[in-house]
Amino acid sequence: MSENANTSVSNLQNAVEEIITPTANGRLTRRESRTLEFKEQFNFAALADYFRDFAAFANNVGGLLVFGVTDSPRTPAGLSQKSLNSFETLDAEKITGFLNDCFSCEIAWEAVCFQKDAKSFAAFSVEIANEKPVICTKDEGKDQVLKNGAIYYRYGGRTQVVRAPELQAIINSRIEQTNAAWIEHVQQVGVAGPNKAVLLNEAELAATDAGSRFVVDRDLAARIKFVKEGHLKKMQVRKRCD
Repeated sequence: MSENANTSVSNLQNAVEEIITPTANGRLTRRESRTLEFKEQFNFAALADYFRDFAAFANNVGGLLVFGVTDSPRTPAGLSQKSLNSFETLDAEKITGFLNDCFSCEIAWEAVCFQKDAKSFAAFSVEIANEKPVICTKDEGKDQVLKNGAIYYRYGGRTQVVRAPELQAIINSRIEQTNAAWIEHVQQVGVAGPNKAVLLNEAELAATDAGSRFVVDRDLAARIKFVKEGHLKKMQVRKRCD
C-alpha cells in the first residue's frame, strides 16, 4: 500500500472513530443522514444491499457506511467475530469488478477495519461520482435489491430511487459540465490556432506528427506519462482500492 493510500485509510479511520465515540450514557450523538448509514453487523450475503448505498452516496455527495453500531439504542457495540472475519476477507479487486459490472460509472471507495475500546468496527467510504448519474445496469441481489435501470439516491437517512427534482438537478449539472468542457477546449484551440492544433482522444493520442501542437483535456493530461525515446522503464500503477 502506498504512502498516500496509508494516509487516506488513516484519515478514514479517524473520521469513523469520531463518529462512533459515545457520550457519557454510552450512546452516539450522530444520526443517519445523507452521508452516513449505520449497520449492526457485516453480512457478506448482503453485499448487493450495501452496493445500493454505494450508488446512492455516489449520486449525492459521497458518504460512509459504518458497521458495528446497534440501531435502537444507537450504541457502538462492535462487530461479532464472524462479521469481522467476513469483512477482513473481502477482495478489493472483486468488489470493484462487481461494481463496474453492476453500475454505469466508476464508484470510488475505500474500506477500513480497526479496534476501539476492545471492540471491532469496519466502514466503507464512498466518494461523490465524477460522472452522474450512476445507473444500475443489471438485476442483482436477494429479491433483486439492485434493479436494472434504477438510479439510487441518498435522502436524509435512507436510500431510495431518485425523485424527479434531484434527477433533473443531476442532468442539469452534467449539461453544465459538458458545456464548460467544450468552452475550455475551444479556448485552447483559439490560443494555438485552428490550423496548428490537433484535438485528440485517448485512442488517437499516438496519431500526431512530430512537432505538432495538440490540445489535451486536463483530466487526460494528468494521466499521460511521457517517455523519452529509448528510456522506457516499467512503471507501477497504484490500485485505487488497496
